[in-house]
Amino acid sequence: MDTFDLYREAKNHYDLLIPEKVEGLILLRLYDKFVNEEFTEERINEVIEKVHKDLGRNSQRNEYERNNAIVLKFQEFFIWRDEVKKTYKFKAYGIEFCENIKERLFKRYSPAEIKRIFDYLYHELLRHIEAQGLDFNLWYKEHFCIRNTEIIAQVEILDQQVSESVREFRKRIKEDNPNLFLLLEEIEISLNEIKEHASQLKEAFKSTYDIDYKLDDLIGVPNSQEFISNINEVMDFNSGIRAQLEQVSSRIDRIKPRIREFIYEFNQRDFDRKTGLFLNLLLNESKQIKSETGRKKLLLPDDIPPFQIYAPSTLPKFVFVPERDITPKAPVEIIQREVNAQRQNDLTKIAKQVIFERQRVQFWIKQAFDILNSDNELDYSPFFFRILTEENVNLSIAIKATSKFLRQVSKNRNIQVKIDHALETNSSYRNIHIWKMYIRKI
Repeated sequence: MDTFDLYREAKNHYDLLIPEKVEGLILLRLYDKFVNEEFTEERINEVIEKVHKDLGRNSQRNEYERNNAIVLKFQEFFIWRDEVKKTYKFKAYGIEFCENIKERLFKRYSPAEIKRIFDYLYHELLRHIEAQGLDFNLWYKEHFCIRNTEIIAQVEILDQQVSESVREFRKRIKEDNPNLFLLLEEIEISLNEIKEHASQLKEAFKSTYDIDYKLDDLIGVPNSQEFISNINEVMDFNSGIRAQLEQVSSRIDRIKPRIREFIYEFNQRDFDRKTGLFLNLLLNESKQIKSETGRKKLLLPDDIPPFQIYAPSTLPKFVFVPERDITPKAPVEIIQREVNAQRQNDLTKIAKQVIFERQRVQFWIKQAFDILNSDNELDYSPFFFRILTEENVNLSIAIKATSKFLRQVSKNRNIQVKIDHALETNSSYRNIHIWKMYIRKI
């Protein structure tokens, strides 16, 4: 079976699937008026005329041909024509096309709804993990995949609101007589609200960490290799959605200083402009006269009283000393703080242990890749028990190295992971079992 070439197929039908702006607006207006009702060609022509008039398009001599071409184009994917009744009705694709636009423009953020969804996903995950049989894929298909689109849409709507605030700001700036102070205040309030919404969404996304922690634990379960790719997809989704939300917050943080800078520059320019107008008015209304000695003198307008520009003598300066107790204060006893050496030692040991485990995990991952690159295959089950032996039965290092290594190779299309559902055992470790796993390069 040949693979579907989306680019090639869309290239032949793109103009019919995605209408231009004027045609798209005509389609949306028809959808607003009729939706699931039937309508005549006369009604379509009325909508076409109203949309062209609203957009300031001039009437054309060949309006009949123009309208007929639009109707024929819509019949490809958007509307049905009933040849008997001479009426039209929206096709499923036309309804879906208009509904998607309407939903995107109408839908608003809902942090409470997102928190409810994440909490629901977390509790359902716990239920599926604790249930007999551990059917993670059922949770993935029936709960996660159904709701991840709605979660992504909330972050995109929040980002869209930021863009709309910026567009509104630029649009109002270009007006003839904009009230800039009121505009800037409105934009500032809008961004503060969006920032608050982002904070609420971030609070709602905290449940994603709980889901990640449970999935980390799930990787160590013996039969988890059946759904390792789905686990990685869920964790990547959670990480990506948190990163997108962080980008929205960063956009807001970058915009607000620019607005404050614009306010400062506007105030400065406005002050300079008013100062220039005042000086010009003052000079235009002032008069110049000559005294008896021929010395020129500038007379200010009658409404401005005379004032002295500078004082010939230096004015006295006074230093005011407030009433307070200026007697020396009694020395304060220095408190000798003691370091809790035992606690410091315990924290140091914990930190060293964590660093040691990370280094050993990276070491064994490198060893596994070295064997795979040199031999083109790796029987991983004996390798797992080799890690246990050389790490003095440190199960934490063995499990973390295994999960991270399998996560990396599962993303590589050139590496194949084959799992045989038969337990591999070792006489030295009777209580530890692992599936037989073979990893090879394709």
